Amino acid sequence: MLIYWLELRKLLSSLAVWGFIAVCLLYNIYLVTSYSGDPYADFVGTVSKDTGDTLGQSFNEKLSQFSASGEQRGYLEQLRADTHHVIDVFEDYETKGIGESYILAGGATGRFAEAIRDKYLALQKVVDVKAANDESLTLYFGESTYNQHQKLFNGLTGWLIVEGALISVLMVFLSVGYENNQKTGAVVYSTRVGRRILRTKMTSSLSAGIGVYALLALCTFLIYFLLNDYKGIWGSSVSSVFNYRFDVFAGHRPFVTWYSFNVFTYFLAMLGMSAGVIVCLSLTAICVGVFIRNHYIGFMVFLAINAAFIVFPMQIPQTMTESLYVKYYSMLSPVWLWLKHSLWFTDGDSDILWPHFESLGLCVSLIVLIALCLLALIYFRKRDLT
Repeated sequence: MLIYWLELRKLLSSLAVWGFIAVCLLYNIYLVTSYSGDPYADFVGTVSKDTGDTLGQSFNEKLSQFSASGEQRGYLEQLRADTHHVIDVFEDYETKGIGESYILAGGATGRFAEAIRDKYLALQKVVDVKAANDESLTLYFGESTYNQHQKLFNGLTGWLIVEGALISVLMVFLSVGYENNQKTGAVVYSTRVGRRILRTKMTSSLSAGIGVYALLALCTFLIYFLLNDYKGIWGSSVSSVFNYRFDVFAGHRPFVTWYSFNVFTYFLAMLGMSAGVIVCLSLTAICVGVFIRNHYIGFMVFLAINAAFIVFPMQIPQTMTESLYVKYYSMLSPVWLWLKHSLWFTDGDSDILWPHFESLGLCVSLIVLIALCLLALIYFRKRDLT
């Protein structure tokens, strides 16, 4: 345990790490301030504290008692118009057409086409439950919902994953390559702990990476929620009638999640998935760092591996039936999970074959990468240190 704390202190005393954290925080403050300042969304957030977030007769009656002056009078009239005759978007909504449009666009045949149809058959059951529960009849941010949702769960969350991953990977290479860079390997590996110190380096760099990501997220979201009032919004469903997604193949459609998330639980789920993706990318860096002693070269190899995982699936044509499994499995890799972060907990896109792709991808990635790290430990135990 003492060695763990010493390794952790070594990482957290690095000026390069804290310098990068400071740059990330400054950039996040810029993002937060640029994402804030929607007066209509602020007005809806204020009103929702008294009206609640469930649309219907009770909501309309409470809203009718509101009065406003100046610019807010226009916002009040807009909100009344937007919420007066809303209908449940999931009532009689069918998902079959989404699957068929994906099959047509991608030219999927055989078992791939059937897998897509099965996925949207399962999604139809979820939609039917949402319709029975009137899940879409919640306020969220009214007509500002789409923009507010994208700012928080696409833009800000996506950048935090990138920053958390880069800092975590940086600390992995600093930790694993420290003895090689300082020329102290012969001394350290001849001690009683010996080469087993690599296990401590792994755990310390992983925990430091997650800790720094948590610090970044805490500071960033604290500022964001101080500037954007969510107090009356947290209970709204993310599948609100006002939330939607633009689909290149299936067109404009509701934002459907496999689970019944409100804004708060969806926010927590996104944070958990983000941390999981960062852990996966850190494990990848550990494997690279063990095999490549120079951490500068190792970092470039790490980037090249992830770039290959992005580019390679795009090069597989739909006509190569047997190779399509490689394409679909590639979409479960950590870097693709990051690219698809705005669609987590939904049915995904035309290149997503399975339901719950983000959970499946995270579990598969963790199992594979942990196995590779164990192999790396075995290799390091026998490696020639000269």
